[in-house]
Amino acid sequence: MVCSDPPSGYARWTVRLVAEEAVKRSLIPRIGRETIRVLVQHHDLKPWREKMWCVPELNDDYIASMEDTLQTYERSYDSAQPAVFGQEARDAARGRAAPAQPGRAARTDSEYARRGVANIFCAVEPKAGRTLRLPRRTARGISSRKCSSN
Repeated sequence: MVCSDPPSGYARWTVRLVAEEAVKRSLIPRIGRETIRVLVQHHDLKPWREKMWCVPELNDDYIASMEDTLQTYERSYDSAQPAVFGQEARDAARGRAAPAQPGRAARTDSEYARRGVANIFCAVEPKAGRTLRLPRRTARGISSRKCSSN
């Protein structure tokens, strides 16, 4: 039941909704929320999680572009024309954390303390085994010219 769509009018399943729906469907005469919580946990069900993967329409242009990308990956290494791939990411700096140690799990501070955002630009030249990471406080000022000069 929890792996199906929730009843109309609800965006997702809650423990209370599952308990009410089980009684409504005559699956059980009555059941408490804690029992539902334990059952969902025991069966490792996570109805709130979703995996999404969007693939555009597989038209001729998309397929030609994908084949061109794959041909770039297959090229042999040429130092005069390196194949460099770039990726940008944002990372939010948060509160302190204590790393795991032998016999002790990693610990995180329960208080959320925002410490800003970092923009990270990464360029990879896989055939040469080189990477370049450029962390910045803002997204401005990162260009291919900056990467090629490093």
